[in-house]
Formats: sequence, C-alpha cells, structure tokens
Amino acid sequence: MSMDELIDRLRYRFNDYWHSEKRSVKLIARALAFSLFAALISTIAPTLADELSSDSAMLEPVIQTQESSTVTILPETPTASPSPAATFSPEAVVSRPPVAQSSESPFVESTESSTAELPGVPLETQTAYLVKAPSSIAVDPRALNRFMPHIYAATPDRQVQYTMVCINGSALRFDVKQKNVANNQTDGSELIYGDLSGLVIVSAETARAIELVNSYQGLFISSTGGGIAGRSLTFRFVAVTKPVANPEFCGAARSGAVTTMRALGLDQSTVKGGGKLK
Repeated sequence: MSMDELIDRLRYRFNDYWHSEKRSVKLIARALAFSLFAALISTIAPTLADELSSDSAMLEPVIQTQESSTVTILPETPTASPSPAATFSPEAVVSRPPVAQSSESPFVESTESSTAELPGVPLETQTAYLVKAPSSIAVDPRALNRFMPHIYAATPDRQVQYTMVCINGSALRFDVKQKNVANNQTDGSELIYGDLSGLVIVSAETARAIELVNSYQGLFISSTGGGIAGRSLTFRFVAVTKPVANPEFCGAARSGAVTTMRALGLDQSTVKGGGKLK
C-alpha cells in the first residue's frame, strides 16, 4: 500500500468518525482532533520562537535619523536714520452754530388716500350700439303728453360695462322713474340728471340704464306749450368708464335714435245713407 492510499483511507475514516450518526463517536473524534491540533501548536510555537530570537537580523536596532533642519539667516536690513519730526500747524477751528431740530416731522402723513378717485369719462373708442326704438308714435292731435314705448339698447363689445343715455327734445319735458317727482341721483352706481326737464341723462351699467328709462310704465313725455304732435325726441348712447352724468359728454355718442310724435288723422265728415228698418 502506497503512502497516498494510506492518507486517503485515514482521511475517509476520520471523515466518517467526524460526521458519525452516533453522538459519542462524533464527540470523541472531534476531541481527539482538537487534542492533536493543540499538541502540534504547543510543539511548533517554542521552536519558532527560538529561531526568531537567534536571528541576528531581528535583533539589529533600528536607528532613527533625524532630518537636519535648514536655518536660513536673512541679512540684516539697514535701519534708516530717523527723519526729523515734521511740524504740523494746527488747523483753524471753524465754529458752526448748532442746527435746531424741529420736533415736527417734515412730511405730514395724511390718513386719507392721496389719490382721488377719477370721475367717469367717455371711452376713447366709442362702440356701436344695437338700438331698437320706434321712429314715430301716433298721438292724438290734442294730446299734451304721452308714454314712450319701451326701448332697447345693447353693445356686443364686452369691454363696455357702463353707458350714459342722453334724452332731449325741443319744447318737451321728460320724466323717468317715479312720475311727477324729480328723481335726480348725483352719486352711486345709478345716476340721473335733469329729471323733469328737456334734457335727461341716465347712467349706470348698460342693461340697468335701459331699465331705468323704461321703468314705471316707461319714459313720460309732456309738452311745455301746445300739443306734442309733430315734436320729436332724440336718444344718444355713450360708452363710459364708470357712471357719469355730464351733458358735455353727450356729443361723443356714436349711436342714437330719433322718435317723432305723429298726429292721428281725425275725420269729422258725416256720411249719409239709407237704412232699412225691420
């Protein structure tokens, strides 16, 4: 039997003992292996220590060399001889009177806003309104007054929010809202100027301004002298930035309508004819 075969058999036999199913055999095999390993270590360690101690290379002292520091000596700078002290003449002292600080602030803060709200004005570009108003109204030749049929006015321009309506006529007087009462309003979002006069101005949002003209059965027209037949009134619509009632702005209107009172023809002739009695 060769040495390799012997080593293989011993290794296989030791492996069987090491992984044996019997607990006692497994413990004995592992204890024996640990004992052999400990004996091997205890035998080799002193020998290795002796060999290391006898090696002269291991006992050679280590010489630490210190790097010599280079010192650079700078040449002395020759000191300049002290210059004679300069003489300074004292400056003239200018005396200034103290400025009295006023206790009041130079700026007076106002509690109210400094920017006043600007009044309404006509838009630079006047839009064309869609206006529906009768061109003529049939009236009794003897009539002194008449209710105006409802009118309609609107603009397709969505940027136009407020409108000023101007109504005027020669020898006529106009009454809006509550009748026989001067319903003039000088401030707010709905303005009325010249109620019960020959020039009435109504200003508000476009739809609301038309409602005010048509309110209380409509615009009431009356003559200031004689009958109203043959007289006419004019509507003008001005697009404004905000409600405003200023007669000077009526001329900026681009859209309007004219309504004329037309007298009815009354015939007083008598027609004679035969009649059949039953």
